Order: sequence, then structure tokens, then C-alpha cells
Amino acid sequence: MARPEGATVVRLLIGLGLREREAAGARQEWIDWQRSTYTLGRTKRRGAEPVPVPRWMIDHLRLLSRDEGLIAPRADGTELQAGFSRRPMMLANALCKTNGVTPHRLRGTFATLFSEEGVPIQTIQKVMRHKSPLTTMPTSKRPGHGRTLRG
Repeated sequence: MARPEGATVVRLLIGLGLREREAAGARQEWIDWQRSTYTLGRTKRRGAEPVPVPRWMIDHLRLLSRDEGLIAPRADGTELQAGFSRRPMMLANALCKTNGVTPHRLRGTFATLFSEEGVPIQTIQKVMRHKSPLTTMPTSKRPGHGRTLRG
């Protein structure tokens, strides 16, 4: 994505497992710098579990750190609109000669990375805010690609 807020949102999708709308509305005051966690203030269904923030994400967020407000606002300070990543993702897919990489697949990448770190599926389920562990369970196992978890 060419705009800096877009690049930050992609990091939020992969590093925190947020949905596109959650990443667009991510706020500075929901970061716990001492614990290196992020707790979503608005959720799709229910209360959110604190999400451990990877070191690379903490380093990036510190560059953007303010006391409060959106983490990745538009140039005018407002929240990115729904579907804002559709076109840049299509372009990225074309440039990389891939198909099907979407904001939601990046959320799945987050779950897969957690799983590869040895995090129990029940913990991943809570962090992803899935009602059932079946939603979080591996959906495919392709040779050379490891497990893929649902976002």
C-alpha cells in the first residue's frame, strides 16, 4: 500500500489479528506499553482478550505513538472507510502473482503464526474472538505450507 496508514493497517492485520474494520479503528489508548499487549475497545461480538504485541509491532507503533487517537488515521485525521484495502490488496496480489490474499487472510496468518509458536488453540480462539474452536481450527494442510488457521 502506498499510503503510510495503509502499511500500518497491514501490520495490524498480521501482527494483532484484527479484522479490517478493527484495524481501521485501532486506537493508541488501547495499547498497554508496559505489558506489550493490545486490547480492542470495540469488538464484533463480545469483550476482547489482550493480544500480545510482537516486538516488531511494538517498535513500529512506538514511532506513531501519541497519547490517544487512531493509530492509522487518514491524512485528515478520520478513520479509514470500510473496504479501504480492497484495491491495494488487488494490486499487491497482481504484483506478487498471488491470488486470494485479503485482509481476512492476513488475520488467518496471525492465527497460524500463533499456532506455530505453540500457543494453544483455545488461547488463539479467545484472542481471535471466535465463538467456537472449530472456527479457529486448521482448515488446510498443504505440503510445504504448514497449517493454515481460519481468521
